Amino acid sequence: MTVGRGRAAPLLLAGASILVAAGCGPDKGTYLTADRLRSGLVVSLGGVGGYNWGTRWLRTGLDEAGVGAAIHIYDWSKGPGGMFVGDLTDRARNRAIAQDLARTVSTYVAAMPDRPVTLIGHSGGAAVVVWALEAMPESCRVDRVILLAPALAPAYDLSEALKRVEKRMYVMYSPADVGLMAAGTMVFGTMDGQHSVSAGLAGFALPAQTADLRQYAKVRQVQWNLDLVKAGHLGGHMGWTTTRFARDYLAPILLGRSDPGQPMLRLPSPAGEAPTDDRHARSEG
Repeated sequence: MTVGRGRAAPLLLAGASILVAAGCGPDKGTYLTADRLRSGLVVSLGGVGGYNWGTRWLRTGLDEAGVGAAIHIYDWSKGPGGMFVGDLTDRARNRAIAQDLARTVSTYVAAMPDRPVTLIGHSGGAAVVVWALEAMPESCRVDRVILLAPALAPAYDLSEALKRVEKRMYVMYSPADVGLMAAGTMVFGTMDGQHSVSAGLAGFALPAQTADLRQYAKVRQVQWNLDLVKAGHLGGHMGWTTTRFARDYLAPILLGRSDPGQPMLRLPSPAGEAPTDDRHARSEG
């Protein structure tokens, strides 16, 4: 589907207005210029608490690596006043926020249907990204999704969200992230209300029952390992969002130069073969 120049211009302006209204910080003009919006869109969500340090570090790294798309920090949290538990447990509000994000992304895709769109969510923000995908029309597709230390239960069914992903969903997790992704979510719960370790610690597992298992062929899981130290990630919760990691590891994914991780599901080549379950595979980085 293509959009004529006369129609694209007002739609692009409308999309830009929505992004600016959502708030991008004092330097939003640098990352939401018309030229950048015409090149593509990256939407980045931070974790609970509303501090958005990681999203700003990440944005700087992507920019330094030459990602020329618009980079929008979508501020979904209640803010420092709500602290961590409020963001984790207010599931009705979080779902409503995800609906708003879905409308924001859909508006941009309608204006610029041939431009690459990447959604990046860290920790609690990863859950909001997944729920936004679920809320989007199936006809609205994004190119890539990157879930960094997702604060969802490992058994969460991603298949509905994956219907809106054209190429890849990358899930990045660290067994060293024990304080927040194990103890924290076991005590206070994951974003989907499960008192368990989160996928940010252990990755996702293929669900026992799902409407569309084949969607999981789009998922690549990246387990933190010592090789990632070279990219500036020491294994902790915020390591996924450092400027160096974004520049050296995440940006090549967005630029189409890297496809890391292990597939959760390998679709069969010969007719009649069952899909291969790779849920226990581990990435070499």
